Amino acid sequence: MDINLELYKVFREVSSVGNFTKAAELLFVSPSAVSQSIKQLEEKIGGKLFNRSTRGVRLTTEGEVLLSYVNNAMSIIENAQEKLSNMKKLHAGEIRIGASDTICSLYLLPILKNFKKQHPDIHISVTNRVTSESIDLLKSGAVDLSFINLPAEDDPVLETTPVMEIHDCFVAGDKYAFLADKKIPLSDLQKYPVLMLEKASNSRKQIDNFLAGRNLTITPEIELGSLALLSEFAKIGLGIAATIKEDVQKMLNRRRLYELQFTEELPVRHIGLVQMKNVNLSFAAIAFKNIILASKG
Repeated sequence: MDINLELYKVFREVSSVGNFTKAAELLFVSPSAVSQSIKQLEEKIGGKLFNRSTRGVRLTTEGEVLLSYVNNAMSIIENAQEKLSNMKKLHAGEIRIGASDTICSLYLLPILKNFKKQHPDIHISVTNRVTSESIDLLKSGAVDLSFINLPAEDDPVLETTPVMEIHDCFVAGDKYAFLADKKIPLSDLQKYPVLMLEKASNSRKQIDNFLAGRNLTITPEIELGSLALLSEFAKIGLGIAATIKEDVQKMLNRRRLYELQFTEELPVRHIGLVQMKNVNLSFAAIAFKNIILASKG
């Protein structure tokens, strides 16, 4: 049975005030329009909904049954409208993010902190994954936005926006600090123990590809899943760590680590914000993305 929702609204109003004319005033329509709406609804239902008298109208038995369900339905609709209104005002909602631990610590933490301070009612969930897995989460609908290390493979279903410039580098602790005294060829790294991220990470893939493009292959002494651990291992002399300069800048400034300089220039990379092209973001996710783009300048 296909019945216009507006007919139920008119029925509910008439039931509430017990008079067609009063209902018309409250609905800002003519009494004849109210009468016609009730007539249409009764025809659709197949029975009378009101007993009419000179004093107004009263619900029939069928009308009372219908009103109980209409009230429940309207209450659900009104609650939904209120919920959506709160979501639009960012008083409710959720953002689901996919990102690696490196990107979280290097880029996302201060942004998440500020966003949560501005919008405390928005629930934020972060799923910690490497770049390839963060993209898979996005495609499956498990997250709304992903932050990845660029470059990544082109994909026609994804929209990618670079949001932060990052610089690969190699650092050493006191044991190998002498290597930072002058520029050296990248091939010299083959003479020393090298520490790298695990092969699954996009940062590791980019370093491997860059070296392979110069006919260099470096087999790391130690592979780790965390840039922070790479820095600590390098600091105590376990080897030379391939890392991201922005992540170790404070340690470089304090001379706890030393950056190696090479005759070949390492390429600049970016952290990227990724979303599905044909999937609409929630109000909360749109607001978060706008903050990201605004901070990017």
